[in-house]
Amino acid sequence: MINLIRIILLASILSVVVVGCGGGRKSESVAPRQTAEDTVIATVPQVVRGRIVEDTVIGHWTIKALKDSNDVIVGRHDWAVRDSSVFLTLSYDRNIVYSDKEIRTKDLVGNEGEYMMQWGGEVFWDSDSAIYLSFGCVLPDTDDGWNMLYQILPDGTSNIIVIDVYMGVDGFYVVADFMALYLNERAVGASSADLKRLYGQYCTKELAEELSAGAFPIVLDDTDFRHAYKTIHIEPQDGFTGLPLEKYSFEVKFKPNPNDDNVTDILYMEVDGSTNKIIKIEAIGRKVI
Repeated sequence: MINLIRIILLASILSVVVVGCGGGRKSESVAPRQTAEDTVIATVPQVVRGRIVEDTVIGHWTIKALKDSNDVIVGRHDWAVRDSSVFLTLSYDRNIVYSDKEIRTKDLVGNEGEYMMQWGGEVFWDSDSAIYLSFGCVLPDTDDGWNMLYQILPDGTSNIIVIDVYMGVDGFYVVADFMALYLNERAVGASSADLKRLYGQYCTKELAEELSAGAFPIVLDDTDFRHAYKTIHIEPQDGFTGLPLEKYSFEVKFKPNPNDDNVTDILYMEVDGSTNKIIKIEAIGRKVI
């Protein structure tokens, strides 16, 4: 009987020791994994403003953009509205680029009180080298306006890219958007992978493969890409029939050299009328005009 009591007592002591050791292991804490967005939230004080237009992680970029009215009044004495601002928090690979940066109409068109910000802050395109946000500023109660891309680099450098608009011409916006992104991506040294993705977005599969393989250059390597885009002119070649066409043709001209405005490069481009994809890009050549 005494031996039985000793055995029971010993078993009880061992049980307490085992439970105590197990409990010690469970109380250890594990540091949570931190995402890029967590880093932004932890580093930048959160500011709640107006309407959220972007809140996403895309590629290397984490973006939060909010749009709200500001103190500028736009319009006539009998009809007036408040202008808007976009408040932008942006990071690139966990590094803060902008913290609640305010972008106003004057930052886009140079002044305030005449044009108003109709839209802004939406992601239009992204790459390893830059992110492009869409903005539009218009004269109230008119069709007169600016369609722009706000290009931002990882170091916070920004550029305003005005998109050419030709109302009522099918295929025009495809050529205009492609050339805007292509020339400005080349200007910031875009990678081959990013250019390949751009070709795939705007061109047919066959043309995209040719461009990715370097079968022919769209522009020559000695081109000043920024200047080329600032001087670009896109001209429809099909006239105004008012009828849908199988394909749409465009002549694209730009000045490749800021030190010689007599020299003009010319491209011929075609857009498929059913798919809105670029099916042909042909370099006509460099001419003195």
